[in-house]
Order: sequence, then structure tokens, then C-alpha cells
Amino acid sequence: MKKNLLSIIILALLLVNTVMTGFMMLTVLTTNNQAVKLIGDIAAALQIEANGGENGQGFSGSATGNVDIANVSNYTIADMTITLKDSGDGKTHYMLATVVLSMDTSNPDYETYGNAEKFPTYEDMIKSKITEVIGSYTLDEIRQYEDEAKATLLEKIQEIFGSSFIYDVSFSSKVYQ
Repeated sequence: MKKNLLSIIILALLLVNTVMTGFMMLTVLTTNNQAVKLIGDIAAALQIEANGGENGQGFSGSATGNVDIANVSNYTIADMTITLKDSGDGKTHYMLATVVLSMDTSNPDYETYGNAEKFPTYEDMIKSKITEVIGSYTLDEIRQYEDEAKATLLEKIQEIFGSSFIYDVSFSSKVYQ
């Protein structure tokens, strides 16, 4: 008789444990789903701001890859010779580069700053920023961190105009010495 009573108590505890586990899973999953939804909403809101909405220009102004090819205009600054930072090897190193600035013609600031008549007047200021940014790297650093240098250069050029109509900086050719 004691064995049967003990079996019944164990069975009852097993059922209570199963019900409690199911209840806990239900409440945890509901809370988890609500948290996931909230995090998703926050991420969506930040993504909208980070990409700047429709034209893709947000916090950094970079819209690389989001500009329709029909709205791209390039401006080339040919054959800039830039003295690189001393690397301590006793030699002076240079970078000869052709810098290409990609501009978004659909950006309202393009008409103000970027059209073919006005943009060449800003070329000396842009060259100064290129020399400042690229010249702050040693030969090894510029080879290793070229993408970082281009991103910094893009930010500096965008600061000149207070706009992100220039959305990409690239080197169409470069030679190091």
C-alpha cells in the first residue's frame, strides 16, 4: 500500500512539475517575443536614421552603394604627389595618386557645390585635405589602412561642404615610393 501511495505522490508531483514547466515556458516565450519585437523596432528605427531614409545618407553621410548609377558624377584630381609621414627608415616616401570623388547628382547640395562650373573652385581646399589625411600615414600604414584613410578623407571633404553629396573617395591609380 505504501508503494502505491508513494507512486501516486510521485505521479502527482510529476504532473505538477510538467504543468509548471509549461507555464514557465509560456511566460518566458511571451516575454522573449515581446523583447525581440522591441529590439527589432529599435533596430529598425536606428537603421532608418543610420541610412538616412530614402537616399541612404545618414550619420556619416556615406551612401556608398545606395546611389543610382544615373545620379553619379565623378570629379578626378589627377597625379597628386603626397609626401608620407616619416617611417623612421631614413628615407622620404611618396604616394602618387589620382583621386576620384564620386558625387550624387540627386542630392540638393550638388547644384550648390558640385556642378562643373563651381566645383573646380574648391579643388585647392580638397587637395589640402587629401595631403593632410594621406600625409599622416607612413608608407606601411597607408598600404595596410588604405580603406580607413579613404573613409577619413571622405569625412574631411564632407566637412568642407557641410554636405554628403560627395559619397565616395577612391584612388583610380596609385604608386608608392
